Amino acid sequence: MPGKVKAMIEELIQLRTRGERALVAPLKIKLIMKGIDPDTFDDSTPDNPLIIQRVSTIAKEMGFDIR
Repeated sequence: MPGKVKAMIEELIQLRTRGERALVAPLKIKLIMKGIDPDTFDDSTPDNPLIIQRVSTIAKEMGFDIR
């Protein structure tokens, strides 16, 4: 199912920022520093198990369980 990575990133952003738009940019920067650029993924991006695992690991580090 293409787009799973994008959906996971969007869920993480929503959970972490709790809808506060001012917190989205700093979170995106943090993700980029951890090796995931949210703007490079879209709904047609093929699923890559390594990227999915990396996003899941980052989410766990932030205290969220995303699958």
